[in-house]
Amino acid sequence: MRRREFIAGTGLVAASAIAGCTGNKSPPPRKSNVFQSIEARNGKLQVDIEDNTWVMSRLDDDDLNDLADPGQVGGLNPVGSASAKGRGGGGGRGATGRATGGYGSAPKTGHGRAWWHGGAYANTWYDDHDDDVTKYGVGVAALGVAFLGNDFEVEDDAPGAGPVPWDCRVTDPNDTETCAIENDGWYRVGAELRGRNGHDFDWECVDLKVDDGVATDGYEVEKQWKVSPRI
Repeated sequence: MRRREFIAGTGLVAASAIAGCTGNKSPPPRKSNVFQSIEARNGKLQVDIEDNTWVMSRLDDDDLNDLADPGQVGGLNPVGSASAKGRGGGGGRGATGRATGGYGSAPKTGHGRAWWHGGAYANTWYDDHDDDVTKYGVGVAALGVAFLGNDFEVEDDAPGAGPVPWDCRVTDPNDTETCAIENDGWYRVGAELRGRNGHDFDWECVDLKVDDGVATDGYEVEKQWKVSPRI
């Protein structure tokens, strides 16, 4: 696994977000394998990236042969970093909770995270579109961490899929970097993904609740949500 750490400190401003609506006929979030674990240890957020990173995509045939074979993803090198794009909207079916209290009943991923806009309809969609979807190996070009706000702020204005204004941005994911944060509340951890030919696969993100854990004499990570763009 590849480990990244982000130290906690002060002075962060909550990221604002606009959640648009794409309608009930929108496709589900894409499936991916990027973050192995995100934990709080010794006052830091510790981010472990999977060795075998991949995403599912509906690219057209002209792009397919230029992209990384999923079996080769372990040898991929990062491809640099592009500027952050605007935030995508929510909309559609599936669990949307985060700070609104939907975590307990939300469908869960293989890593135990709540699946934002996932659910039974998503699995049905993938079954029905099996011939249209391909798995691609990707490299992590950049990592970002942002403080989103407390429960009230996130419940009122939770970001959709995609990047937000990062408080900490690591453009060389082969190194360990630190970022000052010193608040409990909601955070977004994001990974900017690139195919072997530099194809932009946008950002995969996890939103998580960080509490000041009295029992552990430090921070605790709770209620992780996998937030992915639609396939």
